Order: sequence, then structure tokens, then C-alpha cells
Amino acid sequence: ARFGGRATAQRLTPADLRETKLAWYSIVNQEDDEQSTVYVYDEVGGTFGVNAEQFAKDLAEITAPMVHVRINSPGGGLFDGVAIYNSLLSHPSKVIVHVDGIAASIASVIAMAGDEVLMGPGSQMMIHDALGIELGNAADHARMSTFLDRQSDNIAEIYQRRAGGEAGEWRQRMLDETWLFASEAIELGLADRVDDTPPADDDDLDAELRRLMSRTFNVADRFRYSGRAAAPAPAVRNKASRPPK
Repeated sequence: ARFGGRATAQRLTPADLRETKLAWYSIVNQEDDEQSTVYVYDEVGGTFGVNAEQFAKDLAEITAPMVHVRINSPGGGLFDGVAIYNSLLSHPSKVIVHVDGIAASIASVIAMAGDEVLMGPGSQMMIHDALGIELGNAADHARMSTFLDRQSDNIAEIYQRRAGGEAGEWRQRMLDETWLFASEAIELGLADRVDDTPPADDDDLDAELRRLMSRTFNVADRFRYSGRAAAPAPAVRNKASRPPK
């Protein structure tokens, strides 16, 4: 859909497909001495998206002591997301993640890289088991099943690393496709607090970026539930089991 919109707007031909890469993030004040902001505002990576390697290169150029990562994303590529998570985790700056709208699927994994994770009022987070498409015989599908299980276990450990508990608990929540309102994400330990401070009115933000940061996503065609309002309440636990930072 993203490529179709770009192709129509720019009158791209099928021959342009191989060279077309859709941006899903933007970095503002990259050379600022105080703080920079990374906006993750669309589907992460994917076939037509800018890959994680480019993201890591751009992130490495930030020398400010504080990096804000603002997220409004329905998710995207698994391996791109894990690479982005690790590039943020290893960055020497303090990383503050703001969930402005939705951090679903792999976008929720990216959020786990924050030294602090702040939920905006009305924001949501969603975690689920890894998804994949396989075309082949029973043996091919069995290999895909094993692959997805391993990837999901890996992601469950990322949630456990941040929030504590047992990896098996997180895997079960992923299997359940767990949607979280802001307060629920905090109660589970995936976020720290609700931040009702609006984003700074940055003159460097163009109109398109402002629009993308406030957009909503139709996820009913890819996930079990269309959002937290349609999903059951998550099973919560005692926050005391959250590991110290």
C-alpha cells in the first residue's frame, strides 16, 4: 500500500520498483549538541523500506547526550527491528522512547531499547508471536514452524530483559496477542510512566512528518484484534518482579 501510494504520486513504473526505498523514520537535530530526535512513524523496514543498516549508520552519527525516539508504528520486519533495537541499546547516549500512538509488533521491541519508555495519553502497545509466510510441502512448513518458535523465544527474552518475570510468561502473552493501554504497559513493566507533555513544537518538522506522527493504522487484516478496545485485558503481575535498571 505504501509503495502503491508513492508510485501513484510520483508516477513510478515497475522498473523503478527495485530502486525504490520508502523511509519509515526521520532524524531531527542530528547534529545538535544537546539532544536529537528519531521519529519512527511507519512500518519498519520490509521489502520496500530503508533497511536497518542505514538506520544504524544514521544513528551512529548522533553525538548528543540524549536521544528521543518517538514511535507511532504498527510494526514491520523482524530482523530489521531486532537490529534497530540493538543499535539503540548500544548507543552511548541516553535513549528516551516515547510511544506517541501505537508501538505494535516489532515496534514494541524497538521501544524496549529505551533507558526510559514513556507512554503518551491514549497510546497503545502490542506484543505477539512471530509471523511468517511459507510456500512448500509439509517439511518446509515444519522448518518454518521451528524457525518462528525460535524467533519468538528470542523476542520473549527481550521483553523479559526489560520487565522481568519468566520468558515463558512473555511467550504466552505473545501467543495471546496482548494489547495494552498505557497504564497496562506500565503495570506489566514494559513502560515506565505516562508522559502527558506534548512534543516540542520543532520548526524542523515538516507537515508530512507531523501528519505521519498522528496517523492511525488499520491492523485488522494482519492481527487477531484491531486494537486494545477489541482485545481482552492482559494478565498482569506484581511489578516488584521487574528487574532493576
